[in-house]
Amino acid sequence: MSVTSSTRDPAPPRRILSVRVRLMIVAVIVVLPLLAERIYSEQTDRNDRIDAAYQQALGLARQGAATQDKVIVSLRAILQSVATARATFNFSDPACNEFLAKVAEPIPWIQAISVANPQGQIVCSGFPNAIGLDISQRQHFKTAVAARDFVLSDYFVGTRSKSPIITAALPQIGADGAVTAVILGVIDIRWFGQIANDFVAPSGSMLIIDGSGNVLARYPDDKLYIGRNFSDRPLIQKMLQSSSGLVTETELDGVQRIIGFVQLPDTEARFAVGFDERDVVARANHEMWTGVAELGVLILLALLGIWFGGERLLVGPIRKLAQTASQIGHGELKSRTAELPWAAEFVPLAVALDEMTDKLQDREQELRDLNSQLHELAHTDALTGLANRRTFNAQLAIEWEGAASRRQPLAMLMIDVDFFKLFNDRYGHVQGDTCLRKVANILQTEVRIKGGPEDRLGPDAASSRKRDFVSRYGGEEFAVLLADADLEAAMIVGNRIRQAVEDMLMAHVGAPWGFVSISVGAAATMPSATSNPRTFVESADAALYQAKQSGRNRVVAHSMVRLSKAS
Repeated sequence: MSVTSSTRDPAPPRRILSVRVRLMIVAVIVVLPLLAERIYSEQTDRNDRIDAAYQQALGLARQGAATQDKVIVSLRAILQSVATARATFNFSDPACNEFLAKVAEPIPWIQAISVANPQGQIVCSGFPNAIGLDISQRQHFKTAVAARDFVLSDYFVGTRSKSPIITAALPQIGADGAVTAVILGVIDIRWFGQIANDFVAPSGSMLIIDGSGNVLARYPDDKLYIGRNFSDRPLIQKMLQSSSGLVTETELDGVQRIIGFVQLPDTEARFAVGFDERDVVARANHEMWTGVAELGVLILLALLGIWFGGERLLVGPIRKLAQTASQIGHGELKSRTAELPWAAEFVPLAVALDEMTDKLQDREQELRDLNSQLHELAHTDALTGLANRRTFNAQLAIEWEGAASRRQPLAMLMIDVDFFKLFNDRYGHVQGDTCLRKVANILQTEVRIKGGPEDRLGPDAASSRKRDFVSRYGGEEFAVLLADADLEAAMIVGNRIRQAVEDMLMAHVGAPWGFVSISVGAAATMPSATSNPRTFVESADAALYQAKQSGRNRVVAHSMVRLSKAS
């Protein structure tokens, strides 16, 4: 005879992920957005580093061109000084050679100073081998005689020096108006070597070619390339097609380089500076992966801390509590009330649980801090530190509702940096960012704070108001909300900000007045529950448009609603 039990054995508990594994999953989910943001930030920084290498190459090329320009200006002054000495002695005197040699000796970039007669024969020179040389067919000599003015030749290989040179010619006019002599100055290419030694990294290169694609100078390995024609190379073709530019191209030595080049003043020659693309990209990649690796190590340490610390601080006490509960469930405690110690024994367990709770609270605070940082990134403009447009729209809704409930006016300034695109084109994006940050700093310091002199609503209203709300609206535009302010107060603040930007005197050759300025559109209204803040913003924007149309660097008011002073 079988016995049927009225109860069934309890099913074994389902084993799913442990507490420690769950904590690790939560930590990973929370950290993933931060990791993604860090990777994006490092990638952006990598691109900025590569762009900076382009700008550095072009800047060094321009500096080389400026160095040659200074050399030519100095040479012209020296030739004029030599011409003045003609009143002291005749160029045909034997002392002439010695005099010209002494003039050229202390100047490293002058190869020789000579004097030719009107027929093109060199009759006096600081370089003895040049005396008697016939230069009558040289284009720079003929042009100087014909134009009767200072003339600069293009680069050419010297007949006797066998090196790239450039010659300046200055004609001397006699009392009868005829050319009596032509003073010549020969510039060698030593200034190029000075630029290369001072500024080009070991993996960089510098190059000068003439208008036909012949190499005049190169650093390094100049002897392998000087005098050879490379007009069939893509790099040389691109350089000859434009007066300046930035390219990534294979250089003469077969190395892929980031290259900036410019045309040397008054010549057909091009001067180029290049950086090894592999080095630039390798440095940028190293910085990017180092940043990502550092964050990865921190995440790994956090996960390991959760895994090993969880056993001691979380799982162990829970297991101990389960063991105690099991003992109680099995009736190991005496039923006598006076001997029941569990109330006292639960105290250390509660303390342990409290300590664990404290640890979890610390981790929760860390997560809140991380979320706060992410929130700040979403609501703050990274360049200026001001609120971004999303935050501005949210603040406008709050101020609009508050002004409507208080029946107080609300004013707004819409601000635009004048001719900012021309500023960027002229000075570059780095200086453009600096300009925006300076304007942002002025906005933060020049807006109203409570109790300011332009408050028009009395001390009670001023004391209840905080600093005006400043934001970067987009690009070179900024917006300022002025709570409890009418149009007159907005005009006072707008003019003060405009004057502060003008007083900064930041150079801007693209502006008619030569410095950075702003245009300001001011609007004010009395908000109501049925009015629309979009119309308010459009009015301020329309006032800004009027300010720009009427000449810029001014403040123009646009009143949506005629405001009456609060009684």
